[in-house]
Amino acid sequence: MVDLIIIGSGPYGISLAAHAAAHHLSYVLLGEPMHFWQRQMPQNMFIRTHPASIQLSDLHENYTLEHFAEETGRTIAYPLPRPVFVQYAFWFAERTGVRFTPDLAVRLSRTPGGYTVQTRQGQQLSARHAVVATGLQHYEYVPEVLRGLPSALLSHTFDLTDFTRFSGRQVAVLGSGQSAWEAAALLHQAGSVVELLYRREAPNYREGNSGAELIALSEAFYAWPADKKRERWAQQAGSVAEFLRPLVEGKAKETPGVRIDRAEAAAAGRLKLSLSNGEERIVDHLIAATGYRIDVDKVPFIEPGLAAAIERESDETAASPAYPRLNEWFESSEPGLYFAGPLASRSHGPAFRFIAGLRKTCLSIIPRIAGTRVPR
Repeated sequence: MVDLIIIGSGPYGISLAAHAAAHHLSYVLLGEPMHFWQRQMPQNMFIRTHPASIQLSDLHENYTLEHFAEETGRTIAYPLPRPVFVQYAFWFAERTGVRFTPDLAVRLSRTPGGYTVQTRQGQQLSARHAVVATGLQHYEYVPEVLRGLPSALLSHTFDLTDFTRFSGRQVAVLGSGQSAWEAAALLHQAGSVVELLYRREAPNYREGNSGAELIALSEAFYAWPADKKRERWAQQAGSVAEFLRPLVEGKAKETPGVRIDRAEAAAAGRLKLSLSNGEERIVDHLIAATGYRIDVDKVPFIEPGLAAAIERESDETAASPAYPRLNEWFESSEPGLYFAGPLASRSHGPAFRFIAGLRKTCLSIIPRIAGTRVPR
């Protein structure tokens, strides 16, 4: 039995493992390293956060992006290409001695004295504590009006990394946030005819080092009253990094202030969209940049009995409470079970949907586990 099982080998999982090692905790880090960042994100796009705020976390902050650039001779510019961040993450893991176990969790169960994880490759692993540090891969949200459409006509941005198949085609993008603008930029670069459809009256461009703001927010949000938390979440919704403006404006048609009221197959394998302003569009494909709805019940490896025992808190966009309710150390109502990343964002704030929440997470969870460890 180890001290800790970390499920998820992205930036949160890697950083948690580095902190665990620094506290002399035994751990298993499960998952394909940086899979989401390498396989589920377009590699010819950029990270929205300024490089000054893009860091993985080790205990003494030795292995920064700046250190990586100095050691490897790379130039770090804003906006930062995603492949550079992936390279930095593997460099960080090597320098901090992080050990990967590239296997996938298929069942997380509570057992006497801790937790057991069964893996796809048939391993059974036991630990005193467990951290679920997975990303957004289970939570794509598609509006109900679109859910009956076949995949030939509809995609969610989560499922797209290569836009070349849309070359020469007419594509609509539904959404007003970062992923919608990224999709529009990449479609234009691939030679598509693009139209952005969104409910806002104008894009919500955000300038400056939003990462620094989010890092500060990660420290303060948990203690705020509920009304202040709701207000801050509303500010976050639908924001677009300023660097995307010249990649989209004048290159993609924009139709603000509309929603899609009806979507149905049209002749010649195309798609007919009826808009709330009374207009119609005939397109070859629709991309839903409609975000994610976090729901702990959608985490496929959490055993149903364990999932049912986890106390929840509400998201105003959901019909029922869906997020795990976490304490100040990111621990759920099930002792020894912690959540990091997007699953922690309702309790701890929007910073935890981004890299900005890494250090706060690590400095909360790992010392807590180290302080409660039973001497061996």
